[in-house]
Amino acid sequence: MLNIEFYKSSGFFWYKELQSWSLVFDEWDLDDNLYIIESWKVAIEKYTTVEKKETKELAILWEFDFFWEASLNSSDISKEALVKVVEDVKLLYINWKDWLQKFIEKYPKEWLDLLKFIVDATNKRLLKSNKQITANYEIVKSIIGIEKINDKNIFSIIDKIKLITWYEYVLFFEINPVVTHYLTLKYDTREHWKLQDKIIERWSLTTLNELDNIILSWYNFVQKLSIWNIDLWFMIFWKNKSFTYDDKKLIVSISNNLTWLLKQKEILKEELNRNYMKNI
Repeated sequence: MLNIEFYKSSGFFWYKELQSWSLVFDEWDLDDNLYIIESWKVAIEKYTTVEKKETKELAILWEFDFFWEASLNSSDISKEALVKVVEDVKLLYINWKDWLQKFIEKYPKEWLDLLKFIVDATNKRLLKSNKQITANYEIVKSIIGIEKINDKNIFSIIDKIKLITWYEYVLFFEINPVVTHYLTLKYDTREHWKLQDKIIERWSLTTLNELDNIILSWYNFVQKLSIWNIDLWFMIFWKNKSFTYDDKKLIVSISNNLTWLLKQKEILKEELNRNYMKNI
């Protein structure tokens, strides 16, 4: 773990506090600082529109984590993402141009410890990214291999998601189109390829009531699936220990592929309905 108190008292690191939802820096800003989080939390985001009105979250960083380590290689590199404060944050930072070399000369051992920490953490980030890329590749490959979009093949993708994420089981719910405060349990990975039609009451958009004696907790994670900005399905993932941020990020990422498949099914259903109406 980083020795934050040492860096604060070394005379080479600067310190600042920022309130929630403020920016540490924006995308394309120039900045020569390496940042270390003393507390609490920031989000790494990237703009998804030219107008910079919408962003996509890439990562959440917590206390004792660091960011913008690219400043250690060279200066005047424009930012490839923006950093937003999620919860009031305390930051330490050191300028590559003016202070890093002086810090290295005075504290070579402490610099080596910091460098080892950065290398180790970077390797762990790469492994997590590789896991997410591999999982998405496997899901996309399975979707491409589908010859017909139907419930059976959709269930097979859900089974695949359960398999590659190593969770105990996955439940798949559809929002009742008539009574929206009810959900229909359509599939349970514990009952392979068996179509379910169990109606269950829903308390809100984010929490569900007891499901077959399964109460949502740290051991469950609910993922909404939406198309046309409407929540149409829910998936509940269960495992025998609490979900980490990386678990949730992986689920959100691979669920996007399932949402695309479900959207194609809805489009096909609408097309069939239109053709039916024309023939009446």
